[in-house]
Amino acid sequence: MGKRRIVLLLTVVVFTLALLCGVLAGCSNIKNLFEVNATNLADYAKYTYSNGESKINFSLKSSDEAWVRISWDSAVVFNEIFLYESGDNVTGFEIYVNDVLCYSQNEIGKMRNVYLGNTTATSVTLKVTSCKGSYKLTDIGIYNLQRNRTFHSTAFVRLNENGDPFDGVDTSLIKNYSDYILYPLVTFDSQGNLNVNGADLAAVSRKIRSFNYSAKIHLVILPAPGADEDENDVRHSAFKDYAQQLSSNVASLLKNSSFDGVVFGFDFSFGENLFDYGVYNEFIETLRGKIMSPYEIGVFINPDARIFNKQSKQYIDNFYIITPNLDDNTQSVFSKTVCKALETVKDSDLPKAKTYLTVPFYSYDSESETLYKYCDYASQLGKFNNFATTSDGVKVRFNGYSAVRDMAAFCYDYGIAGLLSVCPHYDVSGDLSLASAIQSAIK
Repeated sequence: MGKRRIVLLLTVVVFTLALLCGVLAGCSNIKNLFEVNATNLADYAKYTYSNGESKINFSLKSSDEAWVRISWDSAVVFNEIFLYESGDNVTGFEIYVNDVLCYSQNEIGKMRNVYLGNTTATSVTLKVTSCKGSYKLTDIGIYNLQRNRTFHSTAFVRLNENGDPFDGVDTSLIKNYSDYILYPLVTFDSQGNLNVNGADLAAVSRKIRSFNYSAKIHLVILPAPGADEDENDVRHSAFKDYAQQLSSNVASLLKNSSFDGVVFGFDFSFGENLFDYGVYNEFIETLRGKIMSPYEIGVFINPDARIFNKQSKQYIDNFYIITPNLDDNTQSVFSKTVCKALETVKDSDLPKAKTYLTVPFYSYDSESETLYKYCDYASQLGKFNNFATTSDGVKVRFNGYSAVRDMAAFCYDYGIAGLLSVCPHYDVSGDLSLASAIQSAIK
Protein backbone atom coordinates (compact mmCIF):
# COMPACT_ATOMS: atom_id res chain seq x y z
CA MET A 1 0.00 0.00 0.00
CA GLY A 2 1.48 3.39 -1.01
CA LYS A 3 2.24 6.15 1.45
CA ARG A 4 -0.44 8.37 -0.04
CA ARG A 5 -3.06 5.65 0.44
CA ILE A 6 -1.97 5.18 4.05
CA VAL A 7 -2.39 8.85 4.83
CA LEU A 8 -5.81 8.98 3.20
CA LEU A 9 -6.96 6.02 5.25
CA LEU A 10 -5.65 7.49 8.46
CA THR A 11 -7.33 10.83 7.86
CA VAL A 12 -10.43 9.68 6.03
CA VAL A 13 -12.75 12.06 7.89
CA VAL A 14 -10.29 14.93 8.11
CA PHE A 15 -10.73 17.82 5.72
CA THR A 16 -8.06 19.32 3.51
CA LEU A 17 -5.30 21.48 4.92
CA ALA A 18 -5.79 24.03 2.16
CA LEU A 19 -9.32 24.71 3.36
CA LEU A 20 -8.14 25.01 6.92
CA CYS A 21 -5.44 27.49 6.04
CA GLY A 22 -8.10 29.72 4.50
CA VAL A 23 -10.26 29.43 7.58
CA LEU A 24 -7.44 30.29 9.95
CA ALA A 25 -6.01 33.22 8.02
CA GLY A 26 -7.48 35.96 10.21
CA CYS A 27 -7.41 36.10 14.00
CA SER A 28 -8.08 38.43 16.88
CA ASN A 29 -5.76 39.59 19.65
CA ILE A 30 -4.55 36.44 21.37
CA LYS A 31 -4.55 38.13 24.79
CA ASN A 32 -8.28 38.65 24.38
CA LEU A 33 -8.87 34.96 23.69
CA PHE A 34 -9.70 34.33 27.31
CA GLU A 35 -9.13 35.89 30.71
CA VAL A 36 -6.82 34.05 33.07
CA ASN A 37 -8.68 33.88 36.36
CA ALA A 38 -5.70 33.74 38.70
CA THR A 39 -3.11 35.99 40.34
CA ASN A 40 -0.18 36.82 38.09
CA LEU A 41 2.81 36.18 40.33
CA ALA A 42 5.01 38.03 37.86
CA ASP A 43 3.38 41.28 39.00
CA TYR A 44 5.08 40.89 42.39
CA ALA A 45 8.55 39.94 41.15
CA LYS A 46 11.88 41.66 40.54
CA TYR A 47 13.53 41.51 37.11
CA THR A 48 17.26 41.27 36.51
CA TYR A 49 18.43 41.36 32.90
CA SER A 50 21.50 39.97 31.16
CA ASN A 51 22.64 43.50 30.28
CA GLY A 52 22.90 44.32 33.99
CA GLU A 53 19.66 46.26 34.37
CA SER A 54 17.24 45.70 37.25
CA LYS A 55 13.59 46.64 36.79
CA ILE A 56 10.15 46.12 38.30
CA ASN A 57 8.56 45.17 34.99
CA PHE A 58 9.05 42.74 32.13
CA SER A 59 10.27 43.38 28.59
CA LEU A 60 12.99 41.44 26.82
CA LYS A 61 14.26 42.56 23.42
CA SER A 62 17.45 41.87 21.54
CA SER A 63 18.85 40.49 18.32
CA ASP A 64 21.05 37.99 20.13
CA GLU A 65 21.02 35.70 23.12
CA ALA A 66 19.56 37.39 26.22
CA TRP A 67 17.91 36.48 29.49
CA VAL A 68 15.87 37.84 32.35
CA ARG A 69 15.78 36.51 35.91
CA ILE A 70 12.43 36.84 37.69
CA SER A 71 12.76 36.54 41.46
CA TRP A 72 10.73 36.80 44.67
CA ASP A 73 11.73 37.45 48.26
CA SER A 74 9.96 34.27 49.35
CA ALA A 75 9.04 31.09 47.47
CA VAL A 76 5.95 31.06 45.22
CA VAL A 77 3.97 28.13 43.86
CA PHE A 78 2.87 27.98 40.21
CA ASN A 79 2.28 25.51 37.40
CA GLU A 80 2.15 27.54 34.19
CA ILE A 81 3.89 30.42 32.42
CA PHE A 82 2.45 32.51 29.58
CA LEU A 83 4.81 34.33 27.20
CA TYR A 84 3.89 36.97 24.62
CA GLU A 85 6.04 38.01 21.67
CA SER A 86 5.65 40.88 19.25
CA GLY A 87 6.21 38.97 16.04
CA ASP A 88 7.56 35.44 15.63
CA ASN A 89 11.35 35.71 15.71
CA VAL A 90 12.39 33.63 18.72
CA THR A 91 13.68 30.27 17.48
CA GLY A 92 14.87 28.85 20.78
CA PHE A 93 14.35 29.55 24.49
CA GLU A 94 14.95 27.91 27.85
CA ILE A 95 13.44 28.20 31.29
CA TYR A 96 15.37 27.67 34.50
CA VAL A 97 13.67 27.22 37.88
CA ASN A 98 15.92 28.01 40.84
CA ASP A 99 18.80 28.06 38.32
CA VAL A 100 18.08 24.52 37.09
CA LEU A 101 17.16 23.98 33.43
CA CYS A 102 13.67 22.48 33.28
CA TYR A 103 12.26 23.42 29.88
CA SER A 104 13.28 24.22 26.31
CA GLN A 105 11.37 24.90 23.08
CA ASN A 106 11.99 26.33 19.62
CA GLU A 107 9.34 29.06 19.40
CA ILE A 108 7.11 31.53 21.20
CA GLY A 109 5.07 33.42 18.60
CA LYS A 110 2.21 35.73 19.53
CA MET A 111 1.53 33.68 22.63
CA ARG A 112 2.95 30.54 24.16
CA ASN A 113 2.08 28.78 27.38
CA VAL A 114 4.59 26.65 29.25
CA TYR A 115 3.19 23.98 31.55
CA LEU A 116 5.64 22.93 34.27
CA GLY A 117 3.35 21.21 36.75
CA ASN A 118 3.31 22.03 40.46
CA THR A 119 6.45 24.13 40.99
CA THR A 120 7.90 25.95 44.01
CA ALA A 121 10.52 28.59 43.25
CA THR A 122 12.23 31.75 44.37
CA SER A 123 13.45 32.49 40.85
CA VAL A 124 12.63 31.75 37.21
CA THR A 125 15.04 32.58 34.41
CA LEU A 126 13.84 32.97 30.84
CA LYS A 127 16.66 32.75 28.31
CA VAL A 128 16.34 33.31 24.56
CA THR A 129 19.00 31.10 22.99
CA SER A 130 18.43 31.77 19.29
CA CYS A 131 16.44 34.07 17.01
CA LYS A 132 15.95 35.22 13.44
CA GLY A 133 16.61 38.96 13.55
CA SER A 134 15.39 41.17 16.37
CA TYR A 135 12.76 39.96 18.80
CA LYS A 136 10.69 41.54 21.55
CA LEU A 137 8.92 39.70 24.37
CA THR A 138 6.22 42.03 25.64
CA ASP A 139 4.63 40.32 28.62
CA ILE A 140 4.79 37.33 30.95
CA GLY A 141 2.26 35.63 33.20
CA ILE A 142 3.16 33.18 35.96
CA TYR A 143 0.11 31.42 37.39
CA ASN A 144 -1.02 28.61 39.61
CA LEU A 145 -4.05 27.48 37.60
CA GLN A 146 -6.59 25.09 39.04
CA ARG A 147 -7.10 21.54 37.81
CA ASN A 148 -10.62 20.76 39.00
CA ARG A 149 -12.81 19.90 36.00
CA THR A 150 -13.40 17.07 33.55
CA PHE A 151 -11.21 17.12 30.46
CA HIS A 152 -11.64 14.42 27.83
CA SER A 153 -8.64 12.75 26.27
CA THR A 154 -10.02 10.98 23.21
CA ALA A 155 -8.27 8.42 21.00
CA PHE A 156 -9.15 8.34 17.30
CA VAL A 157 -8.31 4.71 16.47
CA ARG A 158 -8.32 2.94 13.12
CA LEU A 159 -9.18 -0.74 13.54
CA ASN A 160 -8.55 -3.59 11.15
CA GLU A 161 -11.41 -4.11 8.67
CA ASN A 162 -10.78 -7.82 8.06
CA GLY A 163 -10.35 -10.46 10.72
CA ASP A 164 -9.43 -9.35 14.23
CA PRO A 165 -10.28 -5.61 14.48
CA PHE A 166 -7.42 -5.12 16.95
CA ASP A 167 -4.80 -6.84 14.84
CA GLY A 168 -1.85 -4.45 14.67
CA VAL A 169 -3.23 -2.18 17.43
CA ASP A 170 -1.09 -2.08 20.57
CA THR A 171 -3.81 -1.60 23.18
CA SER A 172 -1.24 -0.72 25.84
CA LEU A 173 -0.71 2.58 24.01
CA ILE A 174 -4.39 3.53 24.08
CA LYS A 175 -5.54 2.16 27.42
CA ASN A 176 -5.53 5.41 29.40
CA TYR A 177 -7.87 7.57 27.32
CA SER A 178 -11.25 8.69 28.62
CA ASP A 179 -13.01 8.34 25.25
CA TYR A 180 -12.55 6.45 21.98
CA ILE A 181 -13.63 7.09 18.41
CA LEU A 182 -13.35 3.99 16.24
CA TYR A 183 -13.39 3.57 12.45
CA PRO A 184 -13.97 2.28 9.78
CA LEU A 185 -16.27 -0.38 11.20
CA VAL A 186 -19.61 1.00 9.93
CA THR A 187 -20.59 2.60 6.62
CA PHE A 188 -23.83 3.79 5.00
CA ASP A 189 -25.05 3.80 1.42
CA SER A 190 -27.00 6.43 -0.52
CA GLN A 191 -30.33 5.04 0.74
CA GLY A 192 -29.41 5.16 4.42
CA ASN A 193 -28.63 1.46 4.88
CA LEU A 194 -25.82 0.56 7.26
CA ASN A 195 -23.10 -1.98 6.66
CA VAL A 196 -20.92 -3.37 9.44
CA ASN A 197 -17.47 -4.17 8.06
CA GLY A 198 -17.09 -7.68 9.33
CA ALA A 199 -16.51 -6.88 12.99
CA ASP A 200 -18.66 -8.01 15.89
CA LEU A 201 -19.40 -4.60 17.34
CA ALA A 202 -20.37 -6.00 20.73
CA ALA A 203 -16.99 -7.77 20.88
CA VAL A 204 -15.20 -4.54 19.94
CA SER A 205 -16.98 -2.71 22.74
CA ARG A 206 -16.15 -5.45 25.26
CA LYS A 207 -12.49 -5.37 24.20
CA ILE A 208 -12.17 -1.64 24.84
CA ARG A 209 -13.92 -1.92 28.19
CA SER A 210 -11.73 -4.85 29.20
CA PHE A 211 -8.84 -2.41 29.64
CA ASN A 212 -10.85 0.79 30.23
CA TYR A 213 -14.22 -0.02 31.75
CA SER A 214 -15.52 3.54 32.20
CA ALA A 215 -14.57 4.82 28.72
CA LYS A 216 -17.09 6.27 26.29
CA ILE A 217 -16.89 4.66 22.84
CA HIS A 218 -18.11 6.27 19.62
CA LEU A 219 -18.36 4.92 16.08
CA VAL A 220 -17.52 6.91 12.97
CA ILE A 221 -20.24 6.34 10.35
CA LEU A 222 -18.73 6.75 6.86
CA PRO A 223 -20.35 6.96 3.41
CA ALA A 224 -19.57 3.93 1.23
CA PRO A 225 -19.82 4.72 -2.50
CA GLY A 226 -20.77 1.96 -4.86
CA ALA A 227 -19.82 1.61 -8.50
CA ASP A 228 -19.96 4.95 -10.33
CA GLU A 229 -20.81 6.76 -7.07
CA ASP A 230 -19.00 9.61 -5.37
CA GLU A 231 -18.58 9.65 -1.60
CA ASN A 232 -20.11 13.11 -1.30
CA ASP A 233 -23.07 12.14 -3.47
CA VAL A 234 -23.74 9.18 -1.17
CA ARG A 235 -23.64 11.46 1.86
CA HIS A 236 -25.93 14.08 0.34
CA SER A 237 -28.45 11.52 -0.89
CA ALA A 238 -28.64 9.72 2.46
CA PHE A 239 -28.85 12.94 4.49
CA LYS A 240 -31.43 14.57 2.23
CA ASP A 241 -33.69 11.81 0.90
CA TYR A 242 -33.22 9.00 3.43
CA ALA A 243 -32.62 10.88 6.68
CA GLN A 244 -35.37 9.02 8.54
CA GLN A 245 -34.12 5.61 7.49
CA LEU A 246 -30.47 6.39 8.18
CA SER A 247 -31.29 7.89 11.59
CA SER A 248 -33.45 4.90 12.55
CA ASN A 249 -30.71 2.49 11.51
CA VAL A 250 -28.13 4.38 13.56
CA ALA A 251 -30.44 4.39 16.59
CA SER A 252 -30.92 0.64 16.27
CA LEU A 253 -27.17 0.13 15.92
CA LEU A 254 -26.47 1.99 19.14
CA LYS A 255 -29.21 0.22 21.04
CA ASN A 256 -27.90 -3.21 20.07
CA SER A 257 -24.14 -2.69 20.30
CA SER A 258 -23.56 -0.84 23.61
CA PHE A 259 -21.68 2.06 22.01
CA ASP A 260 -22.16 5.56 23.42
CA GLY A 261 -22.54 7.57 20.26
CA VAL A 262 -21.74 8.18 16.61
CA VAL A 263 -19.57 10.64 14.69
CA PHE A 264 -20.26 11.91 11.16
CA GLY A 265 -17.99 13.76 8.76
CA PHE A 266 -19.42 16.43 6.45
CA ASP A 267 -18.47 17.72 3.02
CA PHE A 268 -17.78 21.41 3.51
CA SER A 269 -17.17 22.04 -0.17
CA PHE A 270 -20.82 21.26 -0.93
CA GLY A 271 -23.00 24.21 -1.93
CA GLU A 272 -22.27 27.81 -2.68
CA ASN A 273 -24.05 29.50 0.22
CA LEU A 274 -25.33 28.85 3.72
CA PHE A 275 -28.79 27.86 2.46
CA ASP A 276 -27.30 24.75 0.85
CA TYR A 277 -26.34 23.52 4.30
CA GLY A 278 -30.00 23.28 5.31
CA VAL A 279 -29.81 19.59 4.33
CA TYR A 280 -27.18 18.99 6.98
CA ASN A 281 -29.04 20.88 9.67
CA GLU A 282 -32.25 19.01 8.91
CA PHE A 283 -30.40 15.70 9.10
CA ILE A 284 -28.97 16.59 12.52
CA GLU A 285 -32.46 17.43 13.75
CA THR A 286 -33.83 14.13 12.44
CA LEU A 287 -30.93 12.19 13.93
CA ARG A 288 -31.38 13.87 17.30
CA GLY A 289 -35.01 12.87 17.28
CA LYS A 290 -33.98 9.21 16.93
CA ILE A 291 -30.91 9.24 19.17
CA MET A 292 -31.94 10.43 22.58
CA SER A 293 -29.66 11.18 25.51
CA PRO A 294 -27.38 9.68 26.81
CA TYR A 295 -26.40 8.64 23.27
CA GLU A 296 -24.18 11.30 21.71
CA ILE A 297 -23.85 12.86 18.25
CA GLY A 298 -20.42 14.02 17.16
CA VAL A 299 -19.18 15.82 14.03
CA PHE A 300 -15.80 16.47 12.48
CA ILE A 301 -15.77 20.12 11.54
CA ASN A 302 -13.64 23.05 10.45
CA PRO A 303 -12.95 25.73 13.08
CA ASP A 304 -15.39 28.23 11.54
CA ALA A 305 -18.36 25.80 11.82
CA ARG A 306 -20.54 28.00 9.63
CA ILE A 307 -22.37 24.98 8.32
CA PHE A 308 -24.48 24.50 11.47
CA ASN A 309 -27.23 26.79 12.72
CA LYS A 310 -27.96 27.59 16.35
CA GLN A 311 -30.44 24.73 16.76
CA SER A 312 -28.06 22.13 15.34
CA LYS A 313 -25.30 23.30 17.66
CA GLN A 314 -27.62 22.50 20.55
CA TYR A 315 -28.39 19.03 19.17
CA ILE A 316 -24.75 18.10 18.59
CA ASP A 317 -22.85 16.81 21.63
CA ASN A 318 -19.26 16.85 20.38
CA PHE A 319 -17.48 19.07 17.85
CA TYR A 320 -14.10 17.66 16.79
CA ILE A 321 -12.18 20.60 15.33
CA ILE A 322 -9.72 19.74 12.58
CA THR A 323 -6.59 21.75 13.36
CA PRO A 324 -3.89 22.03 10.66
CA ASN A 325 -1.68 19.04 9.94
CA LEU A 326 2.06 19.38 10.27
CA ASP A 327 3.15 19.93 6.70
CA ASP A 328 4.95 23.25 6.98
CA ASN A 329 8.28 23.15 8.79
CA THR A 330 8.41 26.95 8.98
CA GLN A 331 5.20 27.73 10.84
CA SER A 332 4.85 28.03 14.57
CA VAL A 333 3.37 24.85 16.00
CA PHE A 334 1.50 26.55 18.80
CA SER A 335 0.39 30.06 17.80
CA LYS A 336 -0.39 29.16 14.19
CA THR A 337 -2.37 26.03 15.03
CA VAL A 338 -3.82 25.94 18.54
CA CYS A 339 -4.28 29.66 19.10
CA LYS A 340 -5.71 30.41 15.67
CA ALA A 341 -8.05 27.44 15.83
CA LEU A 342 -9.41 28.53 19.22
CA GLU A 343 -9.73 32.13 18.06
CA THR A 344 -11.77 30.99 15.08
CA VAL A 345 -13.88 28.69 17.24
CA LYS A 346 -14.65 31.65 19.49
CA ASP A 347 -15.60 33.84 16.54
CA SER A 348 -17.84 31.03 15.24
CA ASP A 349 -19.73 30.82 18.52
CA LEU A 350 -19.11 27.12 19.04
CA PRO A 351 -19.89 25.96 22.59
CA LYS A 352 -16.57 25.49 24.37
CA ALA A 353 -17.88 22.69 26.57
CA LYS A 354 -18.54 20.59 23.43
CA THR A 355 -15.36 21.40 21.50
CA TYR A 356 -12.25 19.27 20.97
CA LEU A 357 -9.01 20.07 19.15
CA THR A 358 -7.13 17.39 17.24
CA VAL A 359 -3.45 16.59 17.74
CA PRO A 360 -1.71 14.22 15.29
CA PHE A 361 0.81 11.69 16.59
CA TYR A 362 2.64 11.89 13.28
CA SER A 363 4.07 14.37 10.82
CA TYR A 364 3.11 14.55 7.17
CA ASP A 365 5.04 16.11 4.31
CA SER A 366 2.47 16.99 1.65
CA GLU A 367 5.08 17.62 -1.05
CA SER A 368 6.65 14.16 -0.84
CA GLU A 369 3.42 12.57 0.43
CA THR A 370 5.35 10.95 3.25
CA LEU A 371 4.04 10.13 6.70
CA TYR A 372 6.42 10.01 9.66
CA LYS A 373 5.38 8.24 12.85
CA TYR A 374 6.12 9.80 16.23
CA CYS A 375 7.24 6.43 17.63
CA ASP A 376 10.08 6.25 15.08
CA TYR A 377 11.53 9.60 16.21
CA ALA A 378 10.52 9.92 19.87
CA SER A 379 13.97 9.10 21.26
CA GLN A 380 15.60 11.63 18.91
CA LEU A 381 13.07 14.30 19.87
CA GLY A 382 13.31 13.78 23.63
CA LYS A 383 11.10 15.88 25.87
CA PHE A 384 11.87 19.30 24.44
CA ASN A 385 12.43 19.04 20.68
CA ASN A 386 9.89 19.29 17.87
CA PHE A 387 12.28 18.60 14.99
CA ALA A 388 13.92 15.33 13.99
CA THR A 389 16.16 14.34 11.10
CA THR A 390 15.40 11.28 8.98
CA SER A 391 18.00 8.80 7.75
CA ASP A 392 17.83 10.65 4.41
CA GLY A 393 18.67 13.95 6.08
CA VAL A 394 15.16 15.39 5.89
CA LYS A 395 14.19 17.72 8.74
CA VAL A 396 10.73 16.76 10.03
CA ARG A 397 8.60 18.65 12.52
CA PHE A 398 6.42 16.96 15.12
CA ASN A 399 4.33 17.96 18.08
CA GLY A 400 6.85 16.76 20.64
CA TYR A 401 6.25 15.84 24.26
CA SER A 402 6.40 19.36 25.72
CA ALA A 403 4.43 20.87 22.83
CA VAL A 404 1.61 18.37 23.37
CA ARG A 405 1.65 18.92 27.13
CA ASP A 406 1.47 22.69 26.63
CA MET A 407 -1.35 22.28 24.12
CA ALA A 408 -3.35 20.14 26.54
CA ALA A 409 -2.81 22.62 29.37
CA PHE A 410 -3.87 25.59 27.27
CA CYS A 411 -6.99 23.82 26.00
CA TYR A 412 -7.82 22.91 29.60
CA ASP A 413 -7.32 26.52 30.73
CA TYR A 414 -9.42 27.84 27.86
CA GLY A 415 -12.31 25.60 28.86
CA ILE A 416 -12.88 23.34 25.86
CA ALA A 417 -14.01 19.74 26.30
CA GLY A 418 -10.74 18.02 25.45
CA LEU A 419 -8.21 16.83 22.89
CA LEU A 420 -8.58 14.22 20.15
CA SER A 421 -5.39 12.21 19.53
CA VAL A 422 -5.15 11.12 15.90
CA CYS A 423 -3.27 7.84 15.36
CA PRO A 424 -2.51 7.26 19.06
CA HIS A 425 -1.03 3.87 18.17
CA TYR A 426 1.99 5.82 16.86
CA ASP A 427 2.76 6.75 20.47
CA VAL A 428 5.42 5.21 22.71
CA SER A 429 5.34 3.99 26.28
CA GLY A 430 7.35 5.50 29.10
CA ASP A 431 8.54 9.04 29.74
CA LEU A 432 8.09 10.25 26.16
CA SER A 433 4.50 9.07 25.77
CA LEU A 434 2.30 11.79 24.26
CA ALA A 435 -0.73 10.29 25.98
CA SER A 436 1.03 10.72 29.31
CA ALA A 437 1.98 14.29 28.33
CA ILE A 438 -1.72 15.07 27.97
CA GLN A 439 -2.57 13.42 31.26
CA SER A 440 0.18 15.27 33.15
CA ALA A 441 -1.20 18.63 31.99
CA ILE A 442 -4.78 18.07 33.15
CA LYS A 443 -4.24 16.64 36.64
